[in-house]
Amino acid sequence: MQSSPSHDPHGATEPHPTIGDVARSLLRRAVLPGLIAAVVLFVIGLLIVQVLDGLPAEDEFSRQVAAGRTPLMDQVTHVWSTSTDTFVAIGLGITYSLLVWVLTKKWWIALAPISALTLESSIFVPVTNLTGRPRPPKELHMDAAPPTSSYPSGHTAAAFALYWTLALLAQRIPHRGLRIGVQTVCLIWPFLVAYAREYRAMHHVSDIVIGALLGIWCAWTIAHAIPGAWPFGRTKADEQILTGSTASR
Repeated sequence: MQSSPSHDPHGATEPHPTIGDVARSLLRRAVLPGLIAAVVLFVIGLLIVQVLDGLPAEDEFSRQVAAGRTPLMDQVTHVWSTSTDTFVAIGLGITYSLLVWVLTKKWWIALAPISALTLESSIFVPVTNLTGRPRPPKELHMDAAPPTSSYPSGHTAAAFALYWTLALLAQRIPHRGLRIGVQTVCLIWPFLVAYAREYRAMHHVSDIVIGALLGIWCAWTIAHAIPGAWPFGRTKADEQILTGSTASR
């Protein structure tokens, strides 16, 4: 089946990929780079755990943050933190993807949110298990610790991967006020999750920073891997569909 371009209401040409087009693009532009990203994160994790002795100063910082807790922020950060618990994130990812499908009528664009989460978890799971970095002191924990290690922060990575992907897709919203509102929420929410994970002593600062970078990279990567998902000009994935190069391979 050959891919073909489509036209939006304003006459601009948009990619209209086949399932094979999207699968090949994801393999080339997301899966293979993801393997490299996993190796890089693993090496950084080993550096933190073995060479830098786990950055012990971060435990003291966690104690200082815990000393400033308040009943109000205890409740607020619980909401922020649990918003990307594993099953919550999966459920939201599927829901957002279905919503994008309904609004855009483009199944390949709708794959972006859940694909970003899938890429993030595919990198996070092996890295956290192989690194095995201990979490901050157990007496500081405000939540039950998941079976994964502290490095990197999976909650933070998932938040940035999911919501920054949605922020990119929201660029398609024609109403300026609604577009800005949705993008503002999507851009800010991951930072609240990141803060909550530190506040509740579930991760070290470095775990959260690396998790944020992982999530941002996943959002950027998926937006460039799925034809039509990147809102700021054409990508190589777009050009490949529009020039018909996939049909000739």
